[in-house]
Amino acid sequence: MDILGEILKQVLAGAAQQQPPQRAPQPQQRPQQQQPAAPTDMPSADDLSDILSQIFGGGGAQKLPDVVKQFEERGMREQVDSWVRTGPNKPIDRRQIEDVFGQRELEGLARSKGVDRDQLAEVLAKYIPRIIDELTPTGQVGGRR
Repeated sequence: MDILGEILKQVLAGAAQQQPPQRAPQPQQRPQQQQPAAPTDMPSADDLSDILSQIFGGGGAQKLPDVVKQFEERGMREQVDSWVRTGPNKPIDRRQIEDVFGQRELEGLARSKGVDRDQLAEVLAKYIPRIIDELTPTGQVGGRR
């Protein structure tokens, strides 16, 4: 069963509804020099799904206890507890994501999908609490708590 995939669909569908509509590109007044291809700002839904599947260990989220432990070991037990238990989720920021996963791992994930590392960290900071919350509807992580 692809539990993570179903949760990602729900989370990403909700996020898509909250995004403002994109403006059409404006015609350029004068020619610009060709810029080298830079990473895109935001990962696509498919790329984000792949990245989160790598982090959580596939569709069954087998690595959920390990991910929770990584956050706890980095001093974020209070935040993680809020995600696992029922009630509001405490936020985290990009720097905390970098601390938990490491800049090297984030750089590798971002490079594999052609996205900006800092933007990826921002997106993960937004979605990981919601995903852990959805993966722990009973307030427990694989028998813990």
